[in-house]
Amino acid sequence: MTKQQFTLYLENKPGELARITKRFAGAKINLEGISVATTAEVALVQLVVSNATATKRLLSAAKIPFTVQRVAMVPIQNKPGELANVAALLAREKININYVYATACDCKTGCNCYAIISAPNLKKVEEAWKRAAGQ
Repeated sequence: MTKQQFTLYLENKPGELARITKRFAGAKINLEGISVATTAEVALVQLVVSNATATKRLLSAAKIPFTVQRVAMVPIQNKPGELANVAALLAREKININYVYATACDCKTGCNCYAIISAPNLKKVEEAWKRAAGQ
């Protein structure tokens, strides 16, 4: 499946991630995936969320700069080799991966894990994954 990913541009200082995640919690928006990378001055926070419309409103109201793009969310199991299998599948299909990050859980509680993938052609990612899963 594809979902909207939000990239937030925050100051790289103590408390910024706490401030924004508290806003999400207050708005009852679940963070389905998160990646944080920093430079000396800027923190790039990439989020996949439960409610994209509410997220746009929240970020705009808080005057937090952001961009939106589509990413693929590929279901994976939380076990050794799963990401290697996804990467190998996309390599065989000649699909370049711009970047990837993943969600995790203990998988004993019925939760789902995903590889969140940015690629030039998300439709090809989805089609490759469906073929591999026999769908």
